Amino acid sequence: MRLAALLPDRNLGDTDPVVTGLAIDHRKVAPGTVFGAFAGARVNGEDFIPAAVAAGAVAVVARPEAQVAGAVHIADANPRRAFARIAARFFHRFPATSVAVTGTNGKTSTVEMVRQLWRMAGFHAASIGTLGVTTSQERAATGLTTPDIVTFLSTMSGLAAEGVTHAAFEASSHGLDQYRTEGLPVKAAAFTNLSHDHRTTRIRPP
Repeated sequence: MRLAALLPDRNLGDTDPVVTGLAIDHRKVAPGTVFGAFAGARVNGEDFIPAAVAAGAVAVVARPEAQVAGAVHIADANPRRAFARIAARFFHRFPATSVAVTGTNGKTSTVEMVRQLWRMAGFHAASIGTLGVTTSQERAATGLTTPDIVTFLSTMSGLAAEGVTHAAFEASSHGLDQYRTEGLPVKAAAFTNLSHDHRTTRIRPP
């Protein structure tokens, strides 16, 4: 896929490299990768831009003030959101019906019960969350309630390729704040509850 196809609202001029993948970890960059460089609480991804470019990154999504040399700088004041939307266009094939569940408690039980209800109704369904990725055939751990945006969208795309038509996923408040589920169309969103743990947490719709 060409970079211009992932950035329909931007003029890249004569620069339109082939994109082979996306990464937010510079150690996972390969030739043709779009690298997302974000400033985190402990690590600033912008520090690894030179390493990512050296590894073959053709474009870097980062703040306008970030220093990018040797690759296309996709500058955005909110690079996490911009990167997520690019990732959604790259993977683009998702289950026809997806629902998100957020809240302090009850997310895991809710998405798994939804998956089981869909299965009993005859649908090829899956759930993603604390238990990992669960289908009627298998379960695979992800290590996070809401995986990073590349893992999440690539997993959803892979599930669709395997014939999954219905997917329920946990959307943690932290994951929502970091745009880890951005770009995936959802048919419905559920809110379980709000306990003391999250009274000061900003929660955006998935």
